[in-house]
Amino acid sequence: MFVYSVRSEGSSTHPVMHLTDWPEICSANASHLERSLGVALRTEIRRKFQAGTPVPLPRSKPSNGVNIHLSASESLKVLVHNELVKNRMSHEALARSLRMPAPSLTRALDLEQPVDVDLLSSMVAAVGKRLIAYIS
Repeated sequence: MFVYSVRSEGSSTHPVMHLTDWPEICSANASHLERSLGVALRTEIRRKFQAGTPVPLPRSKPSNGVNIHLSASESLKVLVHNELVKNRMSHEALARSLRMPAPSLTRALDLEQPVDVDLLSSMVAAVGKRLIAYIS
């Protein structure tokens, strides 16, 4: 769902690749560029989750070159997190409204954990939004 574009800086012999929307995330490892940038992006997203600050959404149009993709599940978790931050709602409050244990909700929002799309849809509804999917 979310696609973060990558831009190149530096010389052709020593390029440094940055995420356009997250300039602090970069890699000079040309052989594993997508993997290293993807790991760094997910690490920064986890830090934002832990700090309770919003995760920047992609603003730049994906390039024809390298792009870093978040899965549908990861993207929905980011959207839920950002709505929680925007509404100043804690995980505990969301868990109560969904009648589930807070640790289960926290686990469901973990980027590395699989989660049922119906649960994510319920979370979206609990923060006052609707989940609408389009295929293009």
